Amino acid sequence: MPDLSKFPNCCALSERGKCTRLKLFKCEGEQCPFKRSGKEEKDSLLKAYKRLLALDKSVQMYISHKYYDNKMPWKENIG
Repeated sequence: MPDLSKFPNCCALSERGKCTRLKLFKCEGEQCPFKRSGKEEKDSLLKAYKRLLALDKSVQMYISHKYYDNKMPWKENIG
C-alpha cells in the first residue's frame, strides 16, 4: 500500500493511490486539473442540485427517469 500522505487531498484518490475519476495508473498529484477535496466535491454537487431544482418540473422528471432511476436526489438534499 502506498503512503497516502504523499498524495494530494482529493476525493477521487483510492486507498491504492489510484485515481477513481480517470483511467490512470497513478495519481497525477497537485497539478491534476480534476483534483478536488471532499468539500469542493460536495459544493459542486450542491451547485448542480440547485441548477436541477430550478428547472421546470417536467424536465426534472425526465432527468430523474433517465439518469437517477426515477429518484430526485436534488430534492432530498436541498428542497
